[in-house]
Amino acid sequence: MATPRDYDIVLLGATGYTAAICAEYIVKTLPTDLKWAVAGRSRAKLEALVQKLKLINPDRLYPAIETVELESKGLEILAKRSRLILNGIGPYHLYSTPVVEACAKEGTHYVGFSLETPWVEEMIHKYHNIAKGSGSIIIPTTALAPSDIVGFMVAQAIHEQPKSGGTAEVISTAKLEIEGMSAGSLNTVMSLMSSYGTSWIWPGNPWSLTPSTHRHPPPSTPSLLSRIFGYRNIPGLGVVTTSFLAICNESIAHRSASLLPEIYGPHFHHHEFLPAPNFFAAAFIHFLTKLGIILLSLSPFRKLMNSLLPAPGTGPDLAKADVERQHFQAIGTPANPDGKKAKGRFLYEGSLYYCSAAMGVEAAVVILGDEKTPAHGIGGGILTPAMLGMPFVEKVREAGAKIDVELLG
Repeated sequence: MATPRDYDIVLLGATGYTAAICAEYIVKTLPTDLKWAVAGRSRAKLEALVQKLKLINPDRLYPAIETVELESKGLEILAKRSRLILNGIGPYHLYSTPVVEACAKEGTHYVGFSLETPWVEEMIHKYHNIAKGSGSIIIPTTALAPSDIVGFMVAQAIHEQPKSGGTAEVISTAKLEIEGMSAGSLNTVMSLMSSYGTSWIWPGNPWSLTPSTHRHPPPSTPSLLSRIFGYRNIPGLGVVTTSFLAICNESIAHRSASLLPEIYGPHFHHHEFLPAPNFFAAAFIHFLTKLGIILLSLSPFRKLMNSLLPAPGTGPDLAKADVERQHFQAIGTPANPDGKKAKGRFLYEGSLYYCSAAMGVEAAVVILGDEKTPAHGIGGGILTPAMLGMPFVEKVREAGAKIDVELLG
């Protein structure tokens, strides 16, 4: 019989920009009798956060305060006392490896907001089997959930067709209209390039998070014009071009497919682009993206950018969130040529960071809940947002996202 734990959720790094939004979201939306704690290194900052939370909803059970350093012994003790750790401490590749390790060893579930593909690859190699053995569901990439959710729903819609044979290809677009990035996000980009270089993003390997080395050839290959100028015209999506974050979303989608082959099928490929108004804009964005990656590979440029970063813990003003918008679309082609295509959409109007925070909290709720998901079926490991299935999709809808899928033709 499992030993009862003190906390359902521990919010680690609670005074950071995204994590503080998580704290407010918990106070506003989760049951008032939730057993939870806020954790970090500075007790004074945590106490100030709790006092702020008390003004939002004075009738609820307020979080305990846990001070902890980012070292193995203290984190293992915290993990033993927690059912799930919601981790907001980034850059994750610099600070959060011991958090994942503690959770994997202690059978504690974990949710994070990482976009750091090479670090996630390291976590899979080091801790996937350990987490699977302990029953720890570890989802480090809820910030990438919109693209992963759309790809999952498209693949599922195709799977439900008679004799579908799975999905051959999903082509998606991601468009973000945001006020700005938090200091933590900007610092992560600089640090990631310093630690891993730029080869992981250009040319990159969209299969880096999957266990299999056998790949079926993609059903479509870009023309020479597309390879040079980044331009493609996709029926149902329009003109598209190179996306800076494509490799992050593609690698997560391919990992989802490798974990759920019964849904995605054996031939799955995912490609993501940025929408563009015309050929000239597509070419400009393509070359600008490549130039940006080249500049980020240069240490002097990164040092200059680091000197211009805003103060830690700061970010866009949430009062301006009504002007922000995330829009993900995807077209899926069935492996069976007689099957119908499917089109999915994820639309969220409001703060990018509020959306990420909501998805992180709702992922935690689904993991701790009674509904069985593919993640629960596998029993643990380093998993993806799609592994939380339709229960997670419904929770994200309740948080304000519009998510739908339809068959075409």
